[in-house]
Amino acid sequence: MGKLLSYVRATIAGGLLFLIPLMVIIFVISKVFGLLRVLAKPLAAALPFTQLAGVGVITLITIILLLLVCFVAGIFMNTKLAHRIVKWLEERVLVYIPGYAYIHARSTEWFSDETHNNWKPASIFFDDNEVICFVIDETDDRCSIFVPDVPTPSSGSICVREKTRSHFFLSVFQRLF
Repeated sequence: MGKLLSYVRATIAGGLLFLIPLMVIIFVISKVFGLLRVLAKPLAAALPFTQLAGVGVITLITIILLLLVCFVAGIFMNTKLAHRIVKWLEERVLVYIPGYAYIHARSTEWFSDETHNNWKPASIFFDDNEVICFVIDETDDRCSIFVPDVPTPSSGSICVREKTRSHFFLSVFQRLF
């Protein structure tokens, strides 16, 4: 019964970690879509037609504006200023949000062209027991740690610990040389 309860709890937590960011994205896009729709109305009024291929011109202009905003934001994200802002936010704010490091690591893995995994194997002590874990994100003095569950290692818990309280394993390559 304990394993079933643990499985149900881990499954619900995994569902929440999936649904919360998804709902935030949908909410933000709907708000931006609403703002851009206000800008699209005067542009659509200047056109001699109200529909194009069965779709309202206001909706098409709003979608084009949304894609344009995303494109400009993508250009901005490639600047050094944007990287500094993101790094500052991650180190000072986002590191304290439960699950952020895991979601960030997974999304980076999904959208990256690289095939290697940056998770570092480590161990930590919980109640005088040494637990194997993975370091998924690091700052100068802290690290975000993913502790996998059994029997499903893709689910688990995230914690932030001081680096001095984590023991990093050397990789096989480091041991050989």
